[in-house]
This record gives sequence, C-alpha cells and structure tokens, in this order.
Amino acid sequence: MDTFLSVLAILVEVAILGAAFGCIIAGVRLMLFDLGVKQENNKIVTLFLAAVGSLLLVFIFCHLCTFYPTIYD
Repeated sequence: MDTFLSVLAILVEVAILGAAFGCIIAGVRLMLFDLGVKQENNKIVTLFLAAVGSLLLVFIFCHLCTFYPTIYD
C-alpha cells in the first residue's frame, strides 16, 4: 500500500508542477513574440520550448522518484 501511495503522490506532484511550469513556458513564449521574434519562427520556438518543458518534467519526475520519502502505514 505504501508503494501505491508514493506513486500516487509523485504523479500528483508532477501534474501540479507540470501545470505550473507549463504556464511559465507559455508566458516565455508570449514574451519572446512580444519582444520581436518573427512569427515565421513560431514552429521552432514552440518545438524548443516543448523540448525544454519535457526535459524539465523528466528531471522533476526522476528526482521525486529518487528522493521521495517512504510512506508508512
């Protein structure tokens, strides 16, 4: 049961942090286009920010799996 709770807690935490960082990355994308990045570079910027977001989520997930405290009943 403690393994299930740990996995559930990690997934909830990754979802919350992913939503927060997703909002930050969306804000960075809007800021880049407001600061003068041409609209023709839209696909490249979106691909780059998606890669950064994916790496960030993998990093958070790996660290939570490694360092998350055990839950005892």
